[in-house]
Amino acid sequence: MKAKTSKSYLVNSKTLPAAPGSRKEAMPTLINPMLATLTKEAFSDPNWIFEFKWDGIRAVGFLKNKKVQLVSRNAKEFAFRYPELSSLPKWLDAENAILDGEIVALTDKGIPSFQLLQQRMGLNAKSEIARLANESPVVYYVFDLLYCNGFSLMGAELIHRKALLKEIMEENEFLRYSDHVIGDGVKLFQKASKLQLEGIIAKHQSSLYVQKRTRDWLKIKTVLRQEVVIGGYTEPKGSRIRFGSLVVGLYRDSELMYVGHVGGGFNERSLKQVYSFMQPLKQQKSPFLSTPKTNEKVQWIKPALVCEVKFSEWTSDGMMRQPIFMGLRDDKQPAQCVMEVPS
Repeated sequence: MKAKTSKSYLVNSKTLPAAPGSRKEAMPTLINPMLATLTKEAFSDPNWIFEFKWDGIRAVGFLKNKKVQLVSRNAKEFAFRYPELSSLPKWLDAENAILDGEIVALTDKGIPSFQLLQQRMGLNAKSEIARLANESPVVYYVFDLLYCNGFSLMGAELIHRKALLKEIMEENEFLRYSDHVIGDGVKLFQKASKLQLEGIIAKHQSSLYVQKRTRDWLKIKTVLRQEVVIGGYTEPKGSRIRFGSLVVGLYRDSELMYVGHVGGGFNERSLKQVYSFMQPLKQQKSPFLSTPKTNEKVQWIKPALVCEVKFSEWTSDGMMRQPIFMGLRDDKQPAQCVMEVPS
């Protein structure tokens, strides 16, 4: 069920997309994205809306003077990597705006694929960027409107922000409105599981936009996933080349704690990519508080790379069971990687 736009909240979009709680102020130059708290089970509640959790890269979009900036969670500007999104301003009926959304790569069946998005990440060569923008274009799924035409909307309720967003944007092959259902989170979670999506996001309809993690937004995952820090890699065995598995950890009280080996989920391209990123980081000393025991020789590296893995469960001693590599992440600092415990 879609939220309906109330015209009483709309004035001429060229001057003010007004909503209760909006205020006139200068356009911010940086936004710390609002983050959801992990929770165990899907639920239904008429006071909450539920959206699919898009398996991509979080991006805050700054649209001003007919130009766009895309900024990651760790404040890196990376619009140059996605030239197909350079025309975003012409698809919004606004002089200036700040959007919150997710950059997603879709399969031929229209399913988000983080591994497919990997080939677009970390690129700097213009020719390669242009080639992949043509061959594997991304989609920007927008789920929030934070600022528009001189007014901050972060003090307005979510349901009004989304209604205004839908009113001013024109969907196309590169820009899409992240729709929602009201109340029935259990049914949407079942659908997400059937489609093999990462999960859903639950948001309180009246939530204001706060630039931190909050319990007004919750995430419910269909499978366990975690961003981890790479601290080393083992020697390859058999026909495997470059490395056998990644030795990974999470931070606890500013110390890197070992949480497991990640050897599955790689293909020839990802093995080459990860290996090349690790080479400049080689060091003699283990970065972990307690050096883990391994069956193969380990090359330690500086804890500067973050990757995302999926796994079956946490063991009683804090290890990931059956972790599978999903991809590198350059939108999160290693120190931010801590164990996510469902509440």
